[in-house]
Amino acid sequence: MIGKPCLSYFAMLGLLIAASAQATLPPPPPPEYGAHGPLTVCEGDLSIAARPNEAVHLVGPIFRIISDDHLIAATPMVLPTSAFMLFDGPVKHGVFTTGSAPTNLVIAFRYSGELQPDAAPYAIFARDGFGKDDVRYALETRSGASPSDGMVSMLIVASPSFDGTAADKAILARFQLNNADESDCVRPADLIAGKADYGAAGFERSFDNPYYAGLYPARPDDGPGYHCLGGIGFAVEAGEQLRRPWKSQRTGQSYLMRDGVAVTLSGPAEPMRRTDPDDPNEHPAGLLHKSAVTFYPSSGVGPPYAPPGVREDGSWLMELGKERHSRMEIRFPAGDNALLGFSLIERLEFVANDDPRCGASRR
Repeated sequence: MIGKPCLSYFAMLGLLIAASAQATLPPPPPPEYGAHGPLTVCEGDLSIAARPNEAVHLVGPIFRIISDDHLIAATPMVLPTSAFMLFDGPVKHGVFTTGSAPTNLVIAFRYSGELQPDAAPYAIFARDGFGKDDVRYALETRSGASPSDGMVSMLIVASPSFDGTAADKAILARFQLNNADESDCVRPADLIAGKADYGAAGFERSFDNPYYAGLYPARPDDGPGYHCLGGIGFAVEAGEQLRRPWKSQRTGQSYLMRDGVAVTLSGPAEPMRRTDPDDPNEHPAGLLHKSAVTFYPSSGVGPPYAPPGVREDGSWLMELGKERHSRMEIRFPAGDNALLGFSLIERLEFVANDDPRCGASRR
């Protein structure tokens, strides 16, 4: 028999365990916002125009210009003038110049230092290009301004496409000095500070729209076509649509749609590979025995599962891949609507990194 002292001990232990679990919960992700172009983003006297086939993504003090072909990330930073004078310091002298002298000349310095503390926590949500060994540049954001207190306002620019050669100039040249109409500028700093409204500026929050501009182009692709993700490719047939993330990103689910039925594809985080590298005819579905097939029956009729009087479809979940990080998940409705999902699985094939059908972008 358990006495009162023991009961008190177990109650206290339960409270400690609950408190410990609560203390270790990760913080919620920050709000992210996205808008499709055309629009102009400004920082100081610098501006960059997002084109109609591009989007602007905001997370904290970081903004990104995203297209299928490339991704450009930037965040403001204040640097001491001494950083430009150290031979082995974080700023390397005059790598590129763009624009025209004297009023529109932009000088891009190579930058190898850390991000400012207020930007660093957000880099995990906009990581492409901001890695420790990635090529980055620093652009001065104020034209004709003398350093204040020995500090200079800069914009740190990153891109997975940067390689430290003259080819980087094509992206850096998109940043213009004194070339924007102030009334057309979207200033991320004003949005963060509440001086301007996200909605009025045309931005949607990621929580409000699963297809928001920070992840997806404005319109799905119409078939026929071809889609690749994580070493796997498949044909998109005529009459089908594909909602897929920007090709320059590595995240986001893809959706194959036909006649109101949608198949959801997730992952893999790392490319899937053949079990037998020497077998060109190996099918990705052959990895099923290393993964799982799960059937979920219908949850019921009407809300919250389906519209009033309508029974929610059951669903299938197929997991392909031997390794946890190299695994693709495919979800689709069961019953009469399952045909699209099973036909997609039959279409899957392994593809090489340089397969021209994948339309590989310059990252």
